[in-house]
Formats: sequence, structure tokens, C-alpha cells
Amino acid sequence: MANQNATKAERREAARLKAKKLQEAEAKRAKRNKFLTIGVIVVAIVLVGVAIWSIIANGNDEDTATGRQEWDPVAVQVEPVVKDGTDVTTGFSVVGEGAELSADAPRVDIYFDYMCTYCNDLEQMNGGDINGIIATGDAEFVYHPVAILRNDFSAKGAAAFKYIADNSPEHLLAFHKNVFEDTDAVLNGRSSTIPDWSNIEAAARDAGVPEDIASSIEEEADMEWASTTTQEFLTTYQGTPTVLLDGSPTNTWAANDFPAMLGLAEPKATTE
Repeated sequence: MANQNATKAERREAARLKAKKLQEAEAKRAKRNKFLTIGVIVVAIVLVGVAIWSIIANGNDEDTATGRQEWDPVAVQVEPVVKDGTDVTTGFSVVGEGAELSADAPRVDIYFDYMCTYCNDLEQMNGGDINGIIATGDAEFVYHPVAILRNDFSAKGAAAFKYIADNSPEHLLAFHKNVFEDTDAVLNGRSSTIPDWSNIEAAARDAGVPEDIASSIEEEADMEWASTTTQEFLTTYQGTPTVLLDGSPTNTWAANDFPAMLGLAEPKATTE
């Protein structure tokens, strides 16, 4: 009733005051939200910074924490291995340069594809141990490169492996390690670029392969052989890595303890 008796001027003033209060309330709300937004952004920046620092700080410990090994590949002597009942070379026997195998030395055959995630894991987790065993001749390792993933680089890598084995055998293990380092970056998300012939040639040069051999890999590598040996593999086996111990398939390699698998050492201690 009071509003009905108010003059037009009084009603206008009341409306103005109400609008002013609403504007002040809205300004306070906007200011509060602005501070909240700034706070969220600051917290996010701090968290990102902590994450980056953590990655950098722990980067040097990552290999140890995940069981990855570092090693300097030894020079080796290499012999081609022909599949029984065929004239197809499917692998290459690798023994440390100057080492001699005993008559009862175990034999390990490893069928691998350079673009195979688990093959890469085998290499990264066991390469150092395998390198040491090869160096002393305590076991014979036979490497069989295949291209079961139908990936362009799988075939190139397999053909290049054979080419280095035939033409610069002493550098084969170093080349093998370098190629897996390139594919490791792709398989673990550090690179989105699939390696190519240029990477293979660089891997060869870095391994010590003479320039005339390294620069001729693309032209001379036998891609048809890569296809043939892959087909031979698939007549008996299905996936990679396939590991044989003295001719019998085994999955004990997955424990990442080749010395124990071969009876050359006690099993490595494990932590809970």
C-alpha cells in the first residue's frame, strides 16, 4: 500500500537504488570469480611445473627403475644359419670376437621384428646381459630378423640386418642396438616418425660400419630375402619375439634374466 501511495519520483528513486544494489552485487560476484579463476590457473601452472621438474629430476633414474639396461656392444664373429631341410638362411649365429664356444654351450634363437613392442622390450631389458654372454662365448645366440608386422620398416630393418651381417659382421651387434634405439623412440611415444633408410644408414655409421658399406645399404639390401625368411618363420611360428632354447620354444625369457635362464648365474634378486 505504501508503494501505491509513493510519488512517481519516490518510485523512480527506489528502482534506481535497487538497480545500484544489483550492480554492486554483480560486481562483487564477478570480482570473486576472477580471483577464483586466477587461483585455479596459478595452481595448474604450479602442478605442471612440479610434473616437469619430476620428469627431469627422475629422468636419469628411469632406466634403472624400469629395468632397462645400458651397454657397449662387443665386436662379434658371425655365421649364417640355414633352416633345416631348406637352403634358406634364416638367421645369423653371433659369438664374441675371439671367443670360442664350448661343446655344451646352450644355443638361443631369437626371432624378432624391429617394430615389435615386445621385441624392443626384450632388447632394452636384456641387451646388456646378452652382450656379456656373447662376449665370453658362454652361449651361442642366433638372431633371426623377420617382418611379420607387414610394416615397411620391419622389412627394411630385416634386410639391413642381413646386409650388415654379410658385409660388416663385427659391427652387427652395435648396428642392431642402434636400430632398436630408433624404433624404441617410436614404440614408446617419443617420436611419431617411422625410421627409414636414412636412419638405418646412420645406425650403421654410428656402429662403425665403413662408409662405403653404410651408404650402399638401401641399394644393396635384399628385400626379397626379408620376405622369404618371414614366410619361412610363419610356417612354424606365429608371433615375435619367439625365443628357442636349444631348439625348444621358451617363455622364460620374459623374466628378463638370461643368465639364470641359461644356468649361468643364480636368479636376480627381485623387490616387492
